[in-house]
Amino acid sequence: MDGSDGGDGDDGGDGDDGELELPSSYPYGANENRIQEARAAMEEAGYGPDNRFSLDWLQYNSPAWEEIANTLRARLESVYIDMNISKADFGALLERTEKGEMDAFTLGWIADYPGIRNFTQLVDPDNTVYDAEGASPNGARLFWSEDSYTDPQVRSAMTEAFAGISGNPENTDEAASARGDATLRLEKLLWESAALLPVYHSVEDLFWYDRVDYDPPGGMGASRAKTSTSVRGLEGSSTLNGTSATFNALDPIASGNTASGAKIMDMFDAPFNYVNGTVEVEPLLIEDYSTNDDLTEYEFTLKEGIQFHGDYGEVTADDMVYSIRRLVESSNSTNTYFPISVLNIDREEDEDGNVVPESVAVEATGDYTFTVTLREPFGYALEVLSYSAFSAVPEGIVGDIEGYDGDMTFQEFSTNPVGCGPFVFEQWESGVGGEFRASAFGDYHGDAPAIDNVQDAILSDPNAIYNRFLNENADAGGIPTSQFDPGLIDLTSQDGAQQTGTYGPLGNDKTVNMSRTPTIDTFYVAFNMENVPKPVRKAMAYVMTRDDFVESVFKGRGESAYHLTPPQVFPGGGDGYANHWQGE
Repeated sequence: MDGSDGGDGDDGGDGDDGELELPSSYPYGANENRIQEARAAMEEAGYGPDNRFSLDWLQYNSPAWEEIANTLRARLESVYIDMNISKADFGALLERTEKGEMDAFTLGWIADYPGIRNFTQLVDPDNTVYDAEGASPNGARLFWSEDSYTDPQVRSAMTEAFAGISGNPENTDEAASARGDATLRLEKLLWESAALLPVYHSVEDLFWYDRVDYDPPGGMGASRAKTSTSVRGLEGSSTLNGTSATFNALDPIASGNTASGAKIMDMFDAPFNYVNGTVEVEPLLIEDYSTNDDLTEYEFTLKEGIQFHGDYGEVTADDMVYSIRRLVESSNSTNTYFPISVLNIDREEDEDGNVVPESVAVEATGDYTFTVTLREPFGYALEVLSYSAFSAVPEGIVGDIEGYDGDMTFQEFSTNPVGCGPFVFEQWESGVGGEFRASAFGDYHGDAPAIDNVQDAILSDPNAIYNRFLNENADAGGIPTSQFDPGLIDLTSQDGAQQTGTYGPLGNDKTVNMSRTPTIDTFYVAFNMENVPKPVRKAMAYVMTRDDFVESVFKGRGESAYHLTPPQVFPGGGDGYANHWQGE
């Protein structure tokens, strides 16, 4: 790599055991293109016109990130960094960065649950090293190993800060205070290291015609909300018409994107539920629950009388045990991350790290009671059990785990699903030009849907999706950034962080309703720290003008990010977030 000998990788610390001097506010400038500081950092490390650094950059294949990358490349060229830009789809991006092939890359993290730990685990150093023997990390692909370009004292302090978060899971004021203090220190250490540069937190804009009585979902997103909750009525029709991206499966254990996730939310019920996509969690299948003092064992009591669709009868504890076992043990499961890496359900593993069949610590203790035992304390179990992957399915319906022959194959079930949610599956014609339909479940245990049917046309082109909404063939929808005009927004009401109002007129001369909701996520630029010295990372930080990118590239559909932890879960909320990075 050109110029790799130019810097010694020193993080600027004194390397002794003394107290680290951390920045009191964000140290690289707020929306300032600090070319002079970037050049000085590089020159101090020995870089210059005859000793340049070649930086291989990999980004998600999107026009927005391409524009950001080209802007950064032009700025970095004048500070002795030559940026080589590559693009990839999401799957290839994950695969290549996991192998450590790239120097810098763009990724994002969308909340699995609304907790500090869900974001800060991304930069726990041991959780970022993907080539360590026996490791199974799920953090950012930073390769923050002992061989990385970093001050060992900073790495050690980051590990200690994350331990202060993960080691205080209790729902007490004392534990919350400890987590908060550790988070503030972790965020400052992240500034100091420049290992990961937060760029923006996104917002979700939704649009709907007056004929829909709509309650827009909260910050966990529309894919975490049930249509039966968000749609309270529809004038002139009993069928809600929408548009969907393509998807591959309707089995909760194999949901691969938000398109399938939204449909699974409607047809299935998990033990708990995010109320209309907000951070509020309520019992859904559960009547009562209890936990031990150290938050490692949870006992749940199901509501009695909940019915599956079709002839599959009542939901029992055996169904829940089978459903969670499938999520962990089935070779068809693409969502093992949630029960294993996040919830960390106790289990036995063979010498290759595979889960031993029937060893998962989920047990029926009665017809309607079951227990879940975790390997370590975890205070967000109810939030994780709200994820649709944990949805109840009839015991034995698919024979893809030991002990069951199955009524149908995985492929049959994933295209003809049976759940206990507010809507019953009717039809799915897959691929672009296809259609998905579901109808209201008459025996639903919760509030009945206000509409009789849900019908989605399946499209992939953003402009085609928008045109369908523009032609009023869809009752609600989105507007791609390329077609979006910030000058047509009129947001007049606010409920918490969510704003509502109108947008228009559209090309059809109609003005529609609009909601704007900050979502709980962070999109960032990160570095392979075994490849990229800190002066190069700092130079990137100095020329990152977030406000400009949010306004010009995303047309105001986001908020500049100065922390990895989003405002909604940051200690002290939005005010605490702003005060911390501004040093107030």
